[in-house]
Amino acid sequence: TAGTGNIVFTGAVGGVIRLGAITLTSATDVTAAAITAASINQVASTGTTTLNGAVNTNAVAGVDLNGTTYAINSTITTTGGGPLQITNGGVLTIAAAGDFNLDGLFLQDGAGTVTTSGDITTTDDAITFTTATTLGGNILLNTGAGAGTVTFLGILNGTVAGTETIGITAGTGNIVFTGAVGGVIILGAINLTSA
Repeated sequence: TAGTGNIVFTGAVGGVIRLGAITLTSATDVTAAAITAASINQVASTGTTTLNGAVNTNAVAGVDLNGTTYAINSTITTTGGGPLQITNGGVLTIAAAGDFNLDGLFLQDGAGTVTTSGDITTTDDAITFTTATTLGGNILLNTGAGAGTVTFLGILNGTVAGTETIGITAGTGNIVFTGAVGGVIILGAINLTSA
């Protein structure tokens, strides 16, 4: 708990021996290098959370981030059935190096917008973006061969007209776009491999 202060991890957390559950109850800004733990739960962050190193969890709680602005600059991997849930009140930015390999669902459900350049792979689990999303680069979304549905509940746009591509593999799940796709800035190629 840091109140209105910041939380900064400049070295690897759990790099030699994995930590148990990590709970960050309050802070303004959170900055971290690599984190290896059973699970990560962030509550009530009011500033910017920057994840510069690989994040790896192995418990069913996975990664649950609740805050304002996010910059994810490296991979997030969950095992043990763990999901990745991000509730962002401000902008969520996922870099091209921010690929997610998840043994549970991916859910972005904050009020803030999303700019993503990272790929997401799950093991037959849903991938859901709740708010307006912009492709910052080419992305691939893959829920596996089973019943993982991919859903965009907000609008989906590119950054440079006709440039950024999206490929979606949903196995026996569904692909759902409830908002306009490319309505403001058109996307490049859209490849729907299975659904």
